Parts: sequence; structure tokens; C-alpha cells
Amino acid sequence: MFDIRGILVSLGFFGVLYCLLSTLVVCAWRGTSLLRRMPARDFARLLFGLRIFPVVVSALITLVFALPAFLLLESGVVDEDLGTLVFSVCSLLLLAAGLFRVVTAQARTARVVADWMEGASVLDAGAIAPTFQARPGIPLLLLFGVCRPKVLVSETTVALLSSDELRVSVRHEVEHMRARDNLKKLIVHCFPFPGMAGLESAWQEAAELAADDAAVSSRREAIDLAAALVKLSALAPVQGAPAFTTGLTDVSMSVQLRVERLLAWSENQIRGVRSRGWYLLPLILAAVSYAAANYGQALSLTHRLTEWFVR
Repeated sequence: MFDIRGILVSLGFFGVLYCLLSTLVVCAWRGTSLLRRMPARDFARLLFGLRIFPVVVSALITLVFALPAFLLLESGVVDEDLGTLVFSVCSLLLLAAGLFRVVTAQARTARVVADWMEGASVLDAGAIAPTFQARPGIPLLLLFGVCRPKVLVSETTVALLSSDELRVSVRHEVEHMRARDNLKKLIVHCFPFPGMAGLESAWQEAAELAADDAAVSSRREAIDLAAALVKLSALAPVQGAPAFTTGLTDVSMSVQLRVERLLAWSENQIRGVRSRGWYLLPLILAAVSYAAANYGQALSLTHRLTEWFVR
């Protein structure tokens, strides 16, 4: 009974904290527009970090502080009320809704991709990812799969693009694979929250720009990718795609913007793409060290917060 109480209180604590932090992110994320001049890949990482911040922080605090505080400091007296049970059930429903979204989205993706892959053949496009050529029509060019991503190119795309344009377009999808963007989409699907759609859309747009930047290493390649974007967007306007796929022209952002960025390509973009967020490491280490040195006090404070919460 004591263990069950601990699980219920922890679930309720997680749910309340997750909702509070998610609401904070929904209200604050638009301020990141001031940072749009940073390298596209760094901006994409920032937006994805904001999107998963509520669940990561809520899970860490619950597992590292709330649950141990209950197990170590809670008395045997049952003082949880109906509200605790309600919060716990709501948290379970939230997690179940995320799981349901992932299962249904994955089932639809698998069904659609299986139809696309019927009769597909291996295509040598000079990419490190397995690449297949499908029958004419849609999809024109996309990356599918989470654990073992693959690139799918239609016969229409192969016929329409030059060999250089096709090579750099496939490389664009390979950059999505290296960034694990389909896996990130799955993670986002696991933890839905009202009002997050704008942030998720902005992250996907930034991820597209980051893949554009990483796919080209010379002005010639930038022009080839811009030409491929123009040709494919004219052939097939932006449309919905299965959840765990990433297409060259699937994101509903201006193709003109992407083309202009590519035509203005410079070496500075390459240096920006390669930047890293190691400057955050000292801050993280300092926070972990402080928490470890004051763990007992942190548990006591968390237990008092939990007591206030359950009452």
C-alpha cells in the first residue's frame, strides 16, 4: 500500500509539474524569434530543447527528488485525498494519450510507406543511407523510418533532377537522418500538450533550414539544391505526410525563403552548422554538483512541497 501511494503521489507530482512547465514554455517560446539570426541548426536544437524541456525536467525532479523524498520521509499515515488520485489518473491519461498518438501515427506511417515501397528498387545516389527508387508520383523525395531510416525517391524525381541536384537533395535527407529528426518527431508525439503546435512547427522549419545548410559545402551545391527545391515544389505543392517521415518540400514554409538562403550561401553558414553548445556544460555540472552537495535539504524541501500538494 505504501509503494502504491508513492507511485500515485509521484504521478500526480509529475503531471502537475509537467503542465506548469509546458504552460510556461507555450507562453514564452515566441521570444526565441529574437534568436533567429543564430545558425539554423543551433536554433533547431534550441526549439527542440524547449519542446522537451517540460517532460525532461518533470521526470528528473520526480524520479530524483519527489519519489525518494516520499519513500524516505513519508510516515505510514495515509493523508492523500481524492485530489491526489485525480491528479494521478490525469497524469496516466496524459501518458496514455501520448502512447496512443505514437502507436496510431506509427501504424499509419508503416502502412503508407509499405504501399510506397511496393516494387521499389535500390538507387545509387552516393548517400550513406539506404536509398530506394519508387514508382512515379508521390512521394517525390523523403526520409522515412526511426530506428533504421531510409531515403525514398520517386522515378519522377529521378527523371526531373540532374544527377548533381539529386545527389545534394538526397544528402539533405541524410542530414535529417544524422540529426535524428524522425526520432525527435516520435518523442514530441509522446508528450502532447495544448498550444505546442506553433513551437513544433517552428522547430520543423528550423530543422529544414539546418538540413539545407548542412547538405551543401560549396556554392555550386547550394545552387543545385535551390534548383531541386524549385522544380519539386512546382511539381507537387506542400502536402501532409505521415508523421515519422521528412520530405524535402513537406514542411509548410516558404520555398522562396529557402531558395534565397541557398543562393546567398557562404562559408559562414558552414561554420555555424558546426557550432556546439558545450558552453552549457559548466553550468550543468555546477547545478548537478550543488544538488548533490545539498541533496538532503533538497529532499526535505521536495517533501514539504509534496505535502502541500497532496493537501
